[in-house]
Amino acid sequence: MFRCIFRIKNVRNFCTQPSAQLIDSLATTIQGLDRPTLSQLFTSSPELARYKANLWQQTYHLMAQEGFETAHFLSIVAGYPDLLARPAAQLTASMDCWRSCQFGDRQMQVLLAAHPQLLDLTDHNQLAQRMAFLHTHFETRKNVWRLFMNSPNVVVDSVDSIQKKIDYVLQRMRIEVLETVKSCAFSAELDHIRCRHVFLERLGLFKPRKSDAEPGELSNNPKLHQITDTTDKRFAVKVAFVTLEEFEVFQELFRKELNKDDDDGDAEFDDVEDNDDYSIRKLSYKKKSRRKQ
Repeated sequence: MFRCIFRIKNVRNFCTQPSAQLIDSLATTIQGLDRPTLSQLFTSSPELARYKANLWQQTYHLMAQEGFETAHFLSIVAGYPDLLARPAAQLTASMDCWRSCQFGDRQMQVLLAAHPQLLDLTDHNQLAQRMAFLHTHFETRKNVWRLFMNSPNVVVDSVDSIQKKIDYVLQRMRIEVLETVKSCAFSAELDHIRCRHVFLERLGLFKPRKSDAEPGELSNNPKLHQITDTTDKRFAVKVAFVTLEEFEVFQELFRKELNKDDDDGDAEFDDVEDNDDYSIRKLSYKKKSRRKQ
């Protein structure tokens, strides 16, 4: 079981210098850092001023030796200031861990700059097992990297919860792998994905790809990111072509269906369509598509 890597730590080694003095010190002692950039950084992340100059210098030089660009270093510490107080050995172990994924140094830096909390992970075996599991379903390391970029929670989520989403998105919805990893769908709860997908199905706006369809074959279905990565209002109005109120009513009905499924001991959501009142609800939410054919 992965330990939770998205945790809040106690901040130590607070800097007692005024921010202006710290900025001057850093700009003078660390090549590549200038006052305007640091001023903007401290304005956006005031917590950075709590760390002494020696911690900045130690972390910067360590990451520079590991090949990290200055821009990526600044993005990492801005997103996760506690790393400035991280022991060097632990930080090095985490970077070695992520380097073992073989995404390439550039891609690794981009990933960690986007999600610096991933530097909490230092167990090679845990990450190797997760990589092997995901590679089986998403085909290439680049696709796994894309998945981590858009849904970093898959690094620590249970295999069971991820597998259920894989089964639903890739098998039930028949979404192609590339479209899947380019979305943030795996950051969402499975019920969120199901609700929006079923709503579009009942409106006649989503039809599964044929099992023998060629890879990359065009489809009139909304893209997965349009389905899962939008607010309720945007999804309702721009994707389903209904009002927000109509979608909210459906969400409530959908929750009742799921609860009824659970009470009946049903494991498969597809069996919802066998409910006696399914056809009535389907007619209630059937709406002529405005999507261009």
